[in-house]
Amino acid sequence: MTREQSEQSLRDKVEFMRKFLPLDKYIAGEKNSIRQIYSYFTTNHWAYKKFHSQDGFMHFRISMNGQFADDDVYHQPNAVSAFIRPGDEVLEIGFGHAANLCYLAQRHPDAHFTAYDLMPFRREKPANVTTYQQDYSRLQQLPDNSVDVAYAFETIVHNTDKDTIFRELHRVMKPGAVMVIYDYAISAPYASFDPVIQTVIDLISKGGAAAIIESADEWEAHFAKSGLRLEKRTDYTKEIGPDLKRLESLATRLFNHRIISKLVFHLLPEQFVTNIILGYLGYDFSVSGTGYYYEWVLRK
Repeated sequence: MTREQSEQSLRDKVEFMRKFLPLDKYIAGEKNSIRQIYSYFTTNHWAYKKFHSQDGFMHFRISMNGQFADDDVYHQPNAVSAFIRPGDEVLEIGFGHAANLCYLAQRHPDAHFTAYDLMPFRREKPANVTTYQQDYSRLQQLPDNSVDVAYAFETIVHNTDKDTIFRELHRVMKPGAVMVIYDYAISAPYASFDPVIQTVIDLISKGGAAAIIESADEWEAHFAKSGLRLEKRTDYTKEIGPDLKRLESLATRLFNHRIISKLVFHLLPEQFVTNIILGYLGYDFSVSGTGYYYEWVLRK
């Protein structure tokens, strides 16, 4: 499918959903907050386990050969693993179900890991792991210049005050420390898109309890403002396509039965419904060139 065809598909999907779903209601009001993010992950805890990863990984799979495989979920933590050395202090913000945290802690028993999330830690905790259940925009437990490696997978997109987060990360990172980020961006500032594509961005952002997704240039302006230096940016949009296509197929099966889907959406929590809509739109969002998935490597 070409970019033009995927963009038209997005427009057709929005028009189709408007016939039986209150899209404006879904995207109205609060865009994200700590309360909303906590509620989103509480509501969708089962769905992540059922449809994304039984092992608790919450990020998209990067499939380098163009074919979906469960093991592709290890691409992101393995990229971080390459930077970790014995004795390092490693920081994860937004540990989610702690799959990445425990995987890396077990691979690097001679490093110490500190991790933050709004959700509680629910696994058997490795001896070299310390966790805090709190907002990670304030890392008050960590002293200045104390972290060797930091990472964040698909979590900073939730936050509206990215400048505060990156200033705090800069504070706790040692000179020369590395930060690895995997997250979403749009191809241009939100205001530059027409109203239908803005609605798509609104729905995808709301569906993932995210702030309105920013462009890569806007992301990188936050990095620079904090004093973090961009070392590398890699576009993995194409490589998450098989995972996005899988989720689109699941959502499409439901949408193809309009009466059933309308009833189901009426009964389900709104944050579950908007997450299904995200899955329905996500593949076309990426193929159309509207949305991107990047790895950023930053240095202090």
